[in-house]
Amino acid sequence: MKLKTRLTISVALNLAFLFCFILLAYTYRDKLYQSFVSVKGKPKIIMFGNSITAQGKWVELLGRTDVMTRALPGQCTYHFLNAIKPMVTDLHPEICFVMGGINDITIGVSPEKIQEHYRLILENLVQNKIIPVVTLTLYEQNDPASKAKVKQLNDFLISYCKTNNIDYLDINPLLADSTGLKPEYAVDKTHLNEKAYKVWAVEIDRVLKEKGM
Repeated sequence: MKLKTRLTISVALNLAFLFCFILLAYTYRDKLYQSFVSVKGKPKIIMFGNSITAQGKWVELLGRTDVMTRALPGQCTYHFLNAIKPMVTDLHPEICFVMGGINDITIGVSPEKIQEHYRLILENLVQNKIIPVVTLTLYEQNDPASKAKVKQLNDFLISYCKTNNIDYLDINPLLADSTGLKPEYAVDKTHLNEKAYKVWAVEIDRVLKEKGM
């Protein structure tokens, strides 16, 4: 094989490798960001929740490298409560945004149990000098029964937060209508698309700026 041909093949292979590397880095950029935050340690902000929280690219969305996603896809508030020490309090963040409850509602956990778990989660954060911010549970698409239970949970959370001087975010008016989660913000009945995460991130950023973070 001639030298010129070998060089052409070598350049082509290197370019293909570089393209694949860039593509993979872009596709998994949030995982790379999260790895960087983990290595750096001491995140200021933790996003704590279920798969809805887990699917947000929070480093990119918030434009900062002191935010860590600690989420439990498919899990209920009982699991949040058991996992809060290793996943949140042991990391000593300044603030923790928490959202959960929809999985509890789906599997039929009683409202009283969900409220008890949520109250203990928030008490735990406060006792560990971590600022809690509750994101109220999101409505699902076209499910009146689920919506009624979500509203019951959110009414409790609003009352609890007001009584205990805890901030909360209600993004349902931004992402949902009378039938539940709007189609333009959804990838399925429950989960959000990138457009929705950008709306949510604006609200989080507003809270962080109010707190001088």
